[in-house]
Amino acid sequence: MPDPAAPDPSAQGPSDVPPEWRPDIPVPGQRPAPREELPPQWRGNHVTPSASSPAPMRAPTQSLGTLMGDVVRTGAWQAAERTTTMLLVGDVKLDLREVIRPGETLEFSSFTGMGDIRIAVPAGTRVELSGFTLLGNLRHDVDPQAQTSPETGACVRINATSLLGDVSVRTMPPDDGTKPPRGWRWTRKR
Repeated sequence: MPDPAAPDPSAQGPSDVPPEWRPDIPVPGQRPAPREELPPQWRGNHVTPSASSPAPMRAPTQSLGTLMGDVVRTGAWQAAERTTTMLLVGDVKLDLREVIRPGETLEFSSFTGMGDIRIAVPAGTRVELSGFTLLGNLRHDVDPQAQTSPETGACVRINATSLLGDVSVRTMPPDDGTKPPRGWRWTRKR
């Protein structure tokens, strides 16, 4: 008969994992450990991280889509490392000038049945464009003001498919209040 004063060896578990590595499992009635709070500079949508704090991590994947309508993202929106857009009828308009950071690589896959795909990237960003259009154009243009910008080490990989529509990527300087070229006026801040 086991000694009642001796500790139960099965209470520690069958594992040889040290106790400090085991997760804390809350006992019923016990409050769980508090979550780590975001620093104050990251809490609002309109505040950007300071130069001394590290940049927030991106989500690994993101999907955007609609049956009939447009997907438009401008300003400082939260893009994932891999973003997929799917539309049956409509346009995809993505402005990455305030999204991508130097030295970072973002991937975009876009599928539209009938509609255009337009992506604006910041000056100094390498663009790798591939895809297919049945009736339309597949092109990458560089704004004349952005041609002399130094490389930032950022890369945007785009794989776009549109059955009836154009796929256009344009390297543009930051929005300085001037009128963007025709077809790219949606990138202007209001």
